[in-house]
Amino acid sequence: MISALLYPPRNYTEAEMVHEEETRVLQGLWDYVHKGNEYYMTSSLFPPFYALSIDWSFVLIFTFIDLWLCDFSFFKNSKIQKDRKVSWSLIKKSIKLQFWNCVLWIFPMAAAQWCWVPDLVLPRLAPTLWEFFSQITIYFLMFDMTYFWFHYIHHKNKTLYRWCHSVHHMYSSPFAAAAQHLHPFELFFVGGFITVVPWMFDTHPLTYYTWFLVAQLVSYEVHMGYDFPFALHRFFKFYSGAPAHDMHHLRPLTCFQPWLNYMDRLMGYHITYDDLKAMADEKNRRFGLYDKEDEAGLDKHN
Repeated sequence: MISALLYPPRNYTEAEMVHEEETRVLQGLWDYVHKGNEYYMTSSLFPPFYALSIDWSFVLIFTFIDLWLCDFSFFKNSKIQKDRKVSWSLIKKSIKLQFWNCVLWIFPMAAAQWCWVPDLVLPRLAPTLWEFFSQITIYFLMFDMTYFWFHYIHHKNKTLYRWCHSVHHMYSSPFAAAAQHLHPFELFFVGGFITVVPWMFDTHPLTYYTWFLVAQLVSYEVHMGYDFPFALHRFFKFYSGAPAHDMHHLRPLTCFQPWLNYMDRLMGYHITYDDLKAMADEKNRRFGLYDKEDEAGLDKHN
């Protein structure tokens, strides 16, 4: 119903089809992506292995950065929690959990999908710009809001936290390899939502797979532990980025929203490192310490 209202179906004549191919902005990209790759892209095994390839690409890139480039000035200055170093023992523990999640859960689900889900029929036309960007925006906002409540409930309910979400909070200083460090229940919720919600719409494969890329790119970006000068949160106030999610791992009852922060702001859970510093300064004043400026120049021996 929603899909029919926003994206009404239309049957094209051959002449109209040719005209659409010549005028759609994304047609060249779609032709480049799918022509010659039909055998792979039509298989029901393609989505899970495509998603895993994105996951492990980010893990490999940031593992290299965390272990071998972390002392270069650019990365050292961009590290959020500078007193926490990412070690191979931490990364190995996370990779081990992800490996078993793949073996015990993801691969069997992919096999079931291969048996029961018919192969995809690739459309001739690319999606329109409206379909492409509006659908990705809808999926982004739906996941962000839904996961906020999932996340919030799992922190406020101590039983759920201890049983499920505490697995992700094994690390108080997140790093990219730990983005998928999840209990199987949370893994199914996150993966299922990202995979299934587009089924509510008439989603073009190009839009579908771009959404996979966007969702995983943002998820790894907020977990990477670096605040780069070109990071998105520096330009958009209501995008949380890595600093907010680092704060969530450091102070688990703050910054629940995964990607944006409007819900945290509305409910009073949006906390920054500047807020922590201000709270520490207030605590110092309340418990009888002078500001450094007030004691500047005084004779003190210890």
